This record gives sequence, C-alpha cells and structure tokens, in this order.
Amino acid sequence: MSDLELLFLVLGVVYGWECACWVPRGSVAFVTWLGRRWRAAEPPAQFGNRRGGFIFAPPLPPLGTFLAGHRFPISLSPEAALAYVTPIMSAGGQPEQTGKFLGWNESHTIEAKGKGVVVDGELWLKAASRGFAEYVVEKLRQAAQAGPAKRESAINEILRETLDAKAIQKRWEEFQKQAAHIRPLTNSLFGYLFILAPAVIWHFGLQMSWFGLLAGLLLLTTTTAILFRRAHKELYPLAEDERFTHFLTILLSPATTIRAYDVLSRPLLEKFHPLAIAKVFCSETDFREFGRRILRELRHPALPVCARPEAAAQAAERYWRTSLQQRMEEFLRKSGADPEELLRPPAPADESSRSFCPRCLSQFTTTEGSCADCGGLALVPFPIKSQAKPPGREQPKAAR
Repeated sequence: MSDLELLFLVLGVVYGWECACWVPRGSVAFVTWLGRRWRAAEPPAQFGNRRGGFIFAPPLPPLGTFLAGHRFPISLSPEAALAYVTPIMSAGGQPEQTGKFLGWNESHTIEAKGKGVVVDGELWLKAASRGFAEYVVEKLRQAAQAGPAKRESAINEILRETLDAKAIQKRWEEFQKQAAHIRPLTNSLFGYLFILAPAVIWHFGLQMSWFGLLAGLLLLTTTTAILFRRAHKELYPLAEDERFTHFLTILLSPATTIRAYDVLSRPLLEKFHPLAIAKVFCSETDFREFGRRILRELRHPALPVCARPEAAAQAAERYWRTSLQQRMEEFLRKSGADPEELLRPPAPADESSRSFCPRCLSQFTTTEGSCADCGGLALVPFPIKSQAKPPGREQPKAAR
C-alpha cells in the first residue's frame, strides 16, 4: 500500500468515526437519510456501556439529519428535587444516576460546569450535553426561586414545555432556514474528498495536482465553517465557547466538516421529550408504539422505583412520575391516541399462557408470581373470557 493510499484509508476511518454519535442512555436519537422517513434510535446495548451507546448517522450523501431528545433527568416536587428518574428509555437498562437529594427549604448555589450540574460546589448530576446542563440549571433555579405556593405551577410549566409539539415544529423551521446553505457544501466536500480528489490524483499525479486540490479543499472547509458559525450564533446565541470550538474543528478537520450539519442539528431539540419529537417527525405507527412503551414505563416502572429509601426522596420521585404520566396521557389524547387502547393486554401466545408482565409483556404459565427481569414486578393474569355453551336442540312442545 502506498503512502497516498494509506492517507485516504486513514481519512476514511476518521470520517467513519465522525459518523458514530455517542448518545447517553435516557436519550433518543432521531435519524433520517433522505428526509422522508424518520426513525427513533436508542443507544444499543451492544455498542456502548451503562452510560450510553453509539448510533451511526447516515454516512453517504445526502448525509441525512441527526437530532436528539433527552428526558428531564430530575424528579421535581413542591418539596424537593431528586437526581433520579425511574422510567427507562433504553434497551441497555437504567442509566447511571447519582440519586442526590435537594430540599427547597434551604438556599443552594446551582450552576453548570461543562456537562455537570453543580450544587453547592459538588457535582449533582451529569447531563447529556453542555447546553442541556445549562437548561437543567435554569429550571432548577426557577423551581427553587418560585416559593412553595408557586412551585407546583413552575413544575407543570416545565412539563408543558418539554411536550410542546408546536414549539418543536417552529424550532425545526428556523433550523432549516438557518442551515439551508450548509447541506450542499457538506455533500460537495464528501464528493470532493472521496471521488474527485482520488480521480484527479490518479489521472494527473499528486505532484501536478496537490496545490489545486488543497486550494479547493480550503475553500470548501472555510466557507462551511463561516456559514456554520453564522447559523450557530442564530440558533444558539449563548453557546459562545461551543461555537468557537466547533468553528475551529470544522475549519481544520475535513472529516468533521462533512458532518457539520449534524453538529448543528443534534442539540436543536434536546430540551424536548423524545415522545413530543416523535409526534412531529415519526410516522403515526411509530409514534403510537413509542407512546405505548413510555406509558408502560410510567404506569409499571421496574423495581426498585426509587434509588433512595428516605420518604422525602420517594415522595419526590412519585410526584414527578405521576405528574409526567398525567401530562403524557393528556398529550397522547390530544394527538389522537387513546392511552387505554395503547395499553390493552397482549393476546396470549398459546393455551399455556396464564399471565403477563405489565412492563416487558413477557408471558408466564402461572397466574401469580413476579417478573425477575423487571425487579420483581407482580404479574397480571390474562382476562378470563366466558365461553358460551353450544345451544341445545329445541324440545318439541307438548300437544294440547
């Protein structure tokens, strides 16, 4: 293998790595290749660990779009906040959570440092991104400053914001307007690096073509970096440090430049719940299936429900889960999906099936017991259907 072939091989490997997006557990990615059909992708168990997993963005033109939505990582109540949320949204199980407790009866210093939410100088939880950490800190401060009388309204407003489908649609339209010129440039750069440049070098040789190829590469990367910075400033005006870092990386790394559209789109909807994002982007069938899973997790969470034994912590978890369930059911009804219809019992697999787990829907041959995979959740017997006896022959009437 020549040095030039090795160089293109390394470039291909680096580009492949740029297509691998790390998504924390508790988050859901929404991916499309041609922009017509979106799919919800959760961090897979086989390509990650307890903290998250890799989801691959479409590597070939038109390069697709990559979005991410996160569940709110704190259980809030009028009395306290708990850095633990029960419903699981990932095949890899419950993500790592600190389970730290914060009472509202005392004043606290709450700030964001990188991806961390820091309370009184101590790391309280680690968010999915720096921008999401700042959003969580903002909501924590609002809840802390609301006072006991208004805190319940502040919590309901947080829930309402995370399920605002109209705000998602408006945000998406703004993104398409700001990023309209970036997609053609990134696709052009892909063709330039992996098709045009090898063809020119093969035909004319590197010595005769390197200067022109380098000039074209610099033109594409510089233009993309400038347009990226401009769009990023409009979409994320407060993220100055991230903007500067991404600008330099896109300017200096062609493999990253090709994925500039993903860098811009990924945090676009991170403050919204994945179910609301699924309503806007996914098909009706996928949305209903996603809603069915979320409802099962809320109504029948895996045991133990709370990571802490204190009554105050368990009360905060229960309050948040109940409030979230009510909002989710209301959101589903407004979207044309009946929660009771979504949670209908499954049909028995065969005649030996007597019960099922209300969370994972595994079926069992006994009417009583528990599901070990769900932490000992009690089984639900299948409804007993009354079987009508076959009608007997009508007796002839006696002669009068």
